[in-house]
Amino acid sequence: MKKVLIIAAGDNFNFIRDIGDALKKDFDVKLFDTEKVMNARYTEKVSWWERVMTEIKRVDLVWLEWADGLPLEIITKQNPRNFPDRKIILRIHRYELFNPHLLNRIKIINQERLNALVFVSEYVWGIFAEKFPIMSDDLANIGKDKTHIIPNLIDIDKFPFHERDRGYNLLFLGRVSYVKNLPLMLTMFHELLKLDPNYMLHIVGEITDPEVHYYQDNFINKLGIEDNVKLYGHIPNDQLPDFMKEMSFICCSSIFESQGVGILEGMATGLKPVIFNFPGAENFFPDKWLYMDRSKFIMRIMEPGYKSELYRQFVLDRYSIQKNLRLYKNLINEVLKGD
Repeated sequence: MKKVLIIAAGDNFNFIRDIGDALKKDFDVKLFDTEKVMNARYTEKVSWWERVMTEIKRVDLVWLEWADGLPLEIITKQNPRNFPDRKIILRIHRYELFNPHLLNRIKIINQERLNALVFVSEYVWGIFAEKFPIMSDDLANIGKDKTHIIPNLIDIDKFPFHERDRGYNLLFLGRVSYVKNLPLMLTMFHELLKLDPNYMLHIVGEITDPEVHYYQDNFINKLGIEDNVKLYGHIPNDQLPDFMKEMSFICCSSIFESQGVGILEGMATGLKPVIFNFPGAENFFPDKWLYMDRSKFIMRIMEPGYKSELYRQFVLDRYSIQKNLRLYKNLINEVLKGD
């Protein structure tokens, strides 16, 4: 069984952990433990880089998650001594392409060491090609198979289905940064309340930008909607499915999403998606779940035809590990068999 090592920047395995676990049926998959390796440099009296190289030498393929931190170090070092000849896959997310520091580092990626470059959407790949036209052309010249568009997948079994009717609870889920655009969601929700004061907005996730916290409190207090907005902070992933049972809609107001995994998780439990038409959203979701303005947002919430089973089936067919793991399995096998 071929050995695969997954290295994630900052040990952020959020989007790859479940996929890695599912791949263990076909590969010997291991998640790289940064803390353990860093501590070993003291007990074994070797540099951290030598310890990383030791781990890489033990496997056949390395999956680098995020073009940041240690993964970026591995793919940008030009000619370090004793670098093992191993297959390497790099997955780049939206985050890296809007970080000036990382953009400068990505420019010096050692393309000879890279066997495959993965994006979760054509739109994100397009941004990469726009920012690095020479690099993207070089990758295309090396081989069209070097760039792959493969969506994020979720383990749908972790989000049990719960049949429900169209109710009044709206869920806003995710780490609340500027990108999540909470101000727009609060504005849309306030417009909804003007038509029906029974609706409730449930905000789940830590606020990462302090200004958003002040905006949120100011907006809620000045409009007097404290009784209609509930704030929860972070809820552990394993507790989210039970929490979602009382919800009816999973709402997104993000100015940009690579794909929207949180949306898919909510849909898997039977929640109806109400999604701001962010750049590239149309590549993942049908128009009937998208909105751009007040009228469309309200229509998506209040229109008849709530179909919980349809929302879950959409995720199962297109974005579940259960039905689409072959996309990752085939990519890894293809890279392993390549020259």
